[in-house]
Amino acid sequence: MFLSKKKKEQQREAEEQKILLERIRSRKVLYVARRDENGETILCREAVINIIDEKEIAIYSENKEVLRMELAKAKLGELMSLGGAVISGTDVHGEYISVVAYYTSDIQREM
Repeated sequence: MFLSKKKKEQQREAEEQKILLERIRSRKVLYVARRDENGETILCREAVINIIDEKEIAIYSENKEVLRMELAKAKLGELMSLGGAVISGTDVHGEYISVVAYYTSDIQREM
């Protein structure tokens, strides 16, 4: 019984992640900020979120890679305002990072 609840919870989380991935795929963002114990530091402005081969998530700004991490090592969430996404996890360099990508207002999608 306990394993069944845990498995259902994992399936629900996986489904939520899949839905969020579709919502942020090719999403334009106004700016990306890194979160740490000191607050937020802006990493770039005017960027795009890409999903690569359904295995990696990457953020690019001015043809430069700002962030890349395996989806299996990433935790995704959307801000309560639906004005951005939080991406946390271990990047391809092995460093834990948490960023907030704030969407541009002209590309907001309806639920």
